[in-house]
Amino acid sequence: MDWLESKYIGLVSSRLRNYKRKSREIVNFSCPFCGDSPTNPHRARGYVYTSKGSTMYHCHNCNITYGFNNFLKNLDYNLYSEFLVEKLKDSGNNSGRDLVDFVAKMRTPTYLKDGPLASLKKVSQLKADHPCKVLVSDRKIPNEIHHKLFWCPEFMQWSNTIVPGKFDQKALRYDEGRLLIPFLNKEGLLHAFQGRALDSKANPRYITIVNDETRPKIFGLDRVDFSAKTYVLEGPIDSMFLPNSIATAGGDLVSTTKDVPKSNLVIVYDNEPRNPDTVKKLDKAIINGYKVCIWPINMGYKDVNDAIMGGLSREFVQYIIDTNTYSDLKAKMALNAWSKS
Repeated sequence: MDWLESKYIGLVSSRLRNYKRKSREIVNFSCPFCGDSPTNPHRARGYVYTSKGSTMYHCHNCNITYGFNNFLKNLDYNLYSEFLVEKLKDSGNNSGRDLVDFVAKMRTPTYLKDGPLASLKKVSQLKADHPCKVLVSDRKIPNEIHHKLFWCPEFMQWSNTIVPGKFDQKALRYDEGRLLIPFLNKEGLLHAFQGRALDSKANPRYITIVNDETRPKIFGLDRVDFSAKTYVLEGPIDSMFLPNSIATAGGDLVSTTKDVPKSNLVIVYDNEPRNPDTVKKLDKAIINGYKVCIWPINMGYKDVNDAIMGGLSREFVQYIIDTNTYSDLKAKMALNAWSKS
């Protein structure tokens, strides 16, 4: 760990619970991304350490691993920007113009610095017994995702700051706190968001709002690589368990992704063989040349999250999807058998 990294780990130490420097090369604290232990506030399983000449971060609870740059970036973007500027200065290979350009590139994304998300608490910052944290934990949403989700105590009121007049005074009387799932584009800007009720019996359970109509209503655009295999699911929460995946928030998966090259897409609808609308959408996808997942007939779960909550691992759910992905005639035959199961 060099002097600059030591300086910046020191600058964030006050916000790292149970912070303790074990040695010159090892710092230990409670993981700021997963919250570490939900029952023991003194557990500290996050470590900054040196490995093969590089400074790394690893949590032995959620298994998240970052290089020091990404650790700082996810913890405090503004401080990360300062760190990189100071690192550039320290290298001695810069001019005044270089620094001006560099600082311009490193401006905090609007949605974090100036946008309304900055006023909300991340799920990773909530106490273990907070109702929103309990919901996220009960759904077994991966710990490394918690810092990308937010608690919105007055969802409708907050939504009106994004889309003025979205909810009228009558609707606001029924306002409630919701888990907020932001839809970010490639530039990290908010183009839509979804509020999930804490009560599973609430109606509506999900409210999805688009604030930039020029963007497709797709969750995961900020992290997807369309040049590799891409899973396309209905719900954002389902997509959090699969690598390189996106979700359309309940829309028609084919219509929503019509502007995306289809060669690497795998369409994954919920496991609803008795739902004529789902069968019709799958048939449409097959006719249009998409690869589709036809869940095995003995699959006892309705969707990806249901399977995870039922005890299946993320890797095994992905394996089920991969081994039940079809196209063309094989897809037609599989769909026919599945819809009659």
